[in-house]
Amino acid sequence: MPTLNWSPELVLGMPAMDATHEEFVALLAAVESAPDDALVSAWATLVEHTQRHFDAEDRYMRATGFAAANCHTTHHAMVLDVLRQGLSMGRAGDLAPIRQMARELATWFVHHADT
Repeated sequence: MPTLNWSPELVLGMPAMDATHEEFVALLAAVESAPDDALVSAWATLVEHTQRHFDAEDRYMRATGFAAANCHTTHHAMVLDVLRQGLSMGRAGDLAPIRQMARELATWFVHHADT
Protein backbone atom coordinates (compact mmCIF):
# COMPACT_ATOMS: atom_id res chain seq x y z
CA MET A 1 0.00 0.00 0.00
CA PRO A 2 1.43 3.43 -0.92
CA THR A 3 2.58 5.75 1.83
CA LEU A 4 0.86 8.67 0.08
CA ASN A 5 -2.44 8.63 -1.77
CA TRP A 6 -3.89 11.43 -3.88
CA SER A 7 -6.69 13.11 -1.96
CA PRO A 8 -8.74 16.31 -1.99
CA GLU A 9 -6.49 17.67 0.79
CA LEU A 10 -3.62 17.81 -1.71
CA VAL A 11 -5.55 19.84 -4.30
CA LEU A 12 -4.24 23.39 -4.64
CA GLY A 13 -6.92 24.60 -7.04
CA MET A 14 -4.40 25.13 -9.85
CA PRO A 15 -5.28 22.51 -12.47
CA ALA A 16 -1.85 22.21 -14.11
CA MET A 17 -0.01 21.98 -10.81
CA ASP A 18 -2.61 19.63 -9.35
CA ALA A 19 -2.24 17.32 -12.37
CA THR A 20 1.55 17.33 -11.96
CA HIS A 21 1.25 16.63 -8.24
CA GLU A 22 -1.23 13.82 -8.84
CA GLU A 23 1.17 12.26 -11.34
CA PHE A 24 4.00 12.60 -8.80
CA VAL A 25 1.91 10.75 -6.19
CA ALA A 26 1.14 7.97 -8.70
CA LEU A 27 4.80 7.61 -9.68
CA LEU A 28 5.83 7.50 -6.04
CA ALA A 29 3.28 4.73 -5.44
CA ALA A 30 4.75 2.86 -8.42
CA VAL A 31 8.19 3.08 -6.81
CA GLU A 32 6.88 1.82 -3.50
CA SER A 33 5.19 -1.16 -5.11
CA ALA A 34 7.98 -1.98 -7.57
CA PRO A 35 9.74 -5.30 -7.19
CA ASP A 36 13.50 -5.11 -6.85
CA ASP A 37 14.12 -5.80 -10.55
CA ALA A 38 11.96 -2.80 -11.56
CA LEU A 39 12.80 -0.42 -8.72
CA VAL A 40 15.64 1.52 -10.35
CA SER A 41 13.62 2.08 -13.51
CA ALA A 42 10.61 3.29 -11.52
CA TRP A 43 12.84 5.58 -9.46
CA ALA A 44 14.49 6.98 -12.61
CA THR A 45 11.03 7.78 -13.99
CA LEU A 46 10.14 9.55 -10.74
CA VAL A 47 13.40 11.52 -10.78
CA GLU A 48 12.82 12.63 -14.40
CA HIS A 49 9.24 13.65 -13.61
CA THR A 50 10.35 15.50 -10.48
CA GLN A 51 12.96 17.45 -12.46
CA ARG A 52 10.27 18.61 -14.93
CA HIS A 53 7.82 19.22 -12.06
CA PHE A 54 10.26 21.39 -10.11
CA ASP A 55 11.46 23.23 -13.23
CA ALA A 56 7.85 24.15 -14.06
CA GLU A 57 7.13 25.29 -10.49
CA ASP A 58 10.31 27.35 -10.39
CA ARG A 59 9.40 29.05 -13.68
CA TYR A 60 5.89 29.74 -12.36
CA MET A 61 7.23 31.21 -9.13
CA ARG A 62 9.63 33.50 -11.03
CA ALA A 63 6.90 34.59 -13.45
CA THR A 64 4.49 35.45 -10.64
CA GLY A 65 7.05 37.18 -8.43
CA PHE A 66 6.89 34.56 -5.72
CA ALA A 67 9.85 35.52 -3.47
CA ALA A 68 12.85 35.36 -5.77
CA ALA A 69 15.19 33.81 -3.21
CA ASN A 70 12.58 31.62 -1.57
CA CYS A 71 13.31 28.42 0.30
CA HIS A 72 10.80 26.49 -1.83
CA THR A 73 13.17 26.64 -4.80
CA THR A 74 16.09 25.73 -2.55
CA HIS A 75 14.16 22.66 -1.37
CA HIS A 76 13.66 21.65 -5.00
CA ALA A 77 17.41 21.68 -5.65
CA MET A 78 18.20 19.79 -2.44
CA VAL A 79 15.55 17.13 -3.03
CA LEU A 80 16.64 16.58 -6.63
CA ASP A 81 20.22 16.13 -5.48
CA VAL A 82 19.17 13.49 -2.96
CA LEU A 83 16.93 11.72 -5.50
CA ARG A 84 19.84 11.56 -7.95
CA GLN A 85 22.10 10.16 -5.25
CA GLY A 86 19.52 7.45 -4.65
CA LEU A 87 19.45 6.71 -8.36
CA SER A 88 23.24 6.34 -8.42
CA MET A 89 23.13 3.99 -5.43
CA GLY A 90 20.34 1.98 -7.01
CA ARG A 91 22.22 1.65 -10.27
CA ALA A 92 25.17 0.37 -8.23
CA GLY A 93 22.91 -2.33 -6.77
CA ASP A 94 22.02 -0.74 -3.42
CA LEU A 95 18.22 -0.58 -3.40
CA ALA A 96 17.66 0.11 0.30
CA PRO A 97 18.26 3.88 0.03
CA ILE A 98 15.59 4.18 -2.67
CA ARG A 99 13.07 2.31 -0.52
CA GLN A 100 13.83 4.61 2.43
CA MET A 101 13.80 7.77 0.30
CA ALA A 102 10.41 6.87 -1.15
CA ARG A 103 8.87 6.69 2.33
CA GLU A 104 10.48 9.95 3.38
CA LEU A 105 9.55 11.66 0.12
CA ALA A 106 5.88 10.89 0.76
CA THR A 107 6.05 12.63 4.13
CA TRP A 108 8.05 15.57 2.73
CA PHE A 109 5.72 16.09 -0.22
CA VAL A 110 2.61 16.80 1.87
CA HIS A 111 4.34 19.63 3.71
CA HIS A 112 6.11 20.90 0.60
CA ALA A 113 2.87 21.12 -1.41
CA ASP A 114 1.28 23.12 1.40
CA THR A 115 4.02 25.73 1.16
